[in-house]
Formats: sequence, C-alpha cells, structure tokens
Amino acid sequence: MSDATSDFVNTRDDSHDIPVGWRRWLLATNHKDIGTLYLLFAITNLMIGGVMALMIRAELFEPGLQIMRPEFFN
Repeated sequence: MSDATSDFVNTRDDSHDIPVGWRRWLLATNHKDIGTLYLLFAITNLMIGGVMALMIRAELFEPGLQIMRPEFFN
C-alpha cells in the first residue's frame, strides 16, 4: 500500500483571521452578529425617537418656543 499522506504539506491558510473588536461587528457576515447589530440599532433609534418625542411634547406644553428651534420640526 502506498502512503498517500506522506507527501502532504500543511497548506493551511492563516491569512484570513477572524476579525476581533469593532471590526468583527463592522465586517460581520455571521447571521447572529447581524441580528445583534439590528437589535442594537433598533434600541438606539427607539431611545433617540423617544427623547425627540418628549422634547416635542415639552415644547407644545405651552404656546411659543421654549426649548427648540423651529428647524427641529422639519
């Protein structure tokens, strides 16, 4: 019998490492990471929208401009 594995050379390609840190999230192709990013994006926008809604309600509490400039509404 011939030994076919004796000519095997380690051709493992280590040049494509898994990104770590912020690059893991920015360059994500993993569906779990993308889902986590989607969830964080949704929660962040919910908080921003909630603060904006509270600011508009505070502005409309009394007539006239108290808190924001008119450009905020457009």
